[in-house]
Amino acid sequence: MGTSTSSKGPASGVSLDPPWLDDVIGGVGSGGDVVPPDDGADSPVIPPGIAPPNRYGDARRAFGKFARTGNTDQLRRAIGHYSSKGGGGAGASANRMRASTSAGAALFSFLNAVGQGSTPEARQWVDNLRATNPSAEDVVDAIVRELAPPGGSADEESLRDSMDHALSELIKDNPTIDPLSMGVDNIWELMKGYLANEAGNRLCFDLGPVFENSQLDPRTAVQREREMRRFLKNEIGAHVDLLRNTVANPSRSQLASILQEALKMTFELFEADL
Repeated sequence: MGTSTSSKGPASGVSLDPPWLDDVIGGVGSGGDVVPPDDGADSPVIPPGIAPPNRYGDARRAFGKFARTGNTDQLRRAIGHYSSKGGGGAGASANRMRASTSAGAALFSFLNAVGQGSTPEARQWVDNLRATNPSAEDVVDAIVRELAPPGGSADEESLRDSMDHALSELIKDNPTIDPLSMGVDNIWELMKGYLANEAGNRLCFDLGPVFENSQLDPRTAVQREREMRRFLKNEIGAHVDLLRNTVANPSRSQLASILQEALKMTFELFEADL
């Protein structure tokens, strides 16, 4: 996904939520026995509206200005327009990313289970993997395979990419971290990178090849994408920090609600700046 995507984005006159979205959610973490089961308490789902004409026009223009100049004020405007008109408002835009937050909650629960060895299945999974003397990259690949649903939709590809990217970046920045025995603070930090990558992927896919259309040289295009993801991590991460202690020992569904609320608060902040 990311800037290499050739999509022109979704059209107008269609549902704001794609028809396969709930199938993607149902497949997250269903491939093995290690991910702790959900408690069945689903977050409220906002009925999707119908996309208006030229839903991303304002967002594309502001995003193009950010691509050309690196001005993060334009990036804030792009995200605000993306959410308010393109996504039907902050609540609906966060709800559209419920596959992302569901997968993030599954990733959190999985890493917490294997780190603490809280179930026989988790301990056996770790022992089997360690017996292969895996590299850090092998461990990341194994975690993604265990959690990410099979399939070829854009959402499924994004989930795999975001898990891989966030885990790899966290290990790169903190070489002493063992992803098979992570503490809860490190897992929360991972969630910030994961959500930022998911939000960045969503922007790049829905808005289309804005970086390419801005006629940037390849080095600048890569730099702008990195700037975008750092910006998103800082903004979303601030809301994750505000919310992470609102529920003691959150269940998987409560984790998904916390992550979705962090996205909603971030979208609301950018919409308020318009």
